[in-house]
Amino acid sequence: MTWRSRALLRRIVNGAITAAVCLVALFPILWGISTSLKPSDRILTFPPEFLPTPPTLEHYALLLETGIHHPIVNSVLVSVATVALSLSIGAVAAYALARFDFAGRRPILFAVIATMSIPLPSLLVPSFTFLALLGLTNSLIGLSLLYTAYQLPITVWILYGYFQTIPGELERAAMIDGYSRLQVLRKIVLPLSTPGLIAAGLFIVTFAWNDFVVAVAINASEATRTLPVAIYGYMGFFGREWGPLTAAATVSIIPVLAVFVLFQRYFLSGMTGGGVKG
Repeated sequence: MTWRSRALLRRIVNGAITAAVCLVALFPILWGISTSLKPSDRILTFPPEFLPTPPTLEHYALLLETGIHHPIVNSVLVSVATVALSLSIGAVAAYALARFDFAGRRPILFAVIATMSIPLPSLLVPSFTFLALLGLTNSLIGLSLLYTAYQLPITVWILYGYFQTIPGELERAAMIDGYSRLQVLRKIVLPLSTPGLIAAGLFIVTFAWNDFVVAVAINASEATRTLPVAIYGYMGFFGREWGPLTAAATVSIIPVLAVFVLFQRYFLSGMTGGGVKG
């Protein structure tokens, strides 16, 4: 066998393995989408049918009738607020850690890493108590502030690594021209750190959009429930409502999937950019 034949065979084998892994990973999602398009009397048939025959949108129509748009709007508001607050505060903190050598800098970096290792459920009771004292339970503002607190460590760590790759000579030249530190951060560092900001933002929005445990513990009000909590409502009391449940899950997947597809090249460069110090 020639080297060309071996190379072709290797590519075919690698492609087949990659396709098999992707199929296994995507099969639950594809099955959920298929189930959401099946008529109610065809969902639990045996043997199971992968393709809906005929396809129907009755479950999506039921979502609109039950007001699924209100939890979607709440999730969008919470996610946008969390991303904005986390990136704004995290960028300033990460820049200070990356550029200033001050007493306590190393312990702060260790504290950031240690905070990321704390299990989220262990923070629910003190978080709820603190928000209750402030009167921010059952509110989107309180949930956004809590998400921001949870996501600040990973935001600071990602941006800290990325800021270190930016040459300090650019900032010193800007300050010679009369820029202040905040102007340097806003007009020089942040535009050059777009991939890192997007990578951190994708981590934040994925957590804020998909979180169920914190949202159901902090917000008991139906008016402020987010999409994951609304999806849980379709579990049913006497049995699973598989049609509306899979339809709601499909609706929740589409926005995050679209964001990742749109910004995937920035995400990869943002995650790898901080691995090499410039």
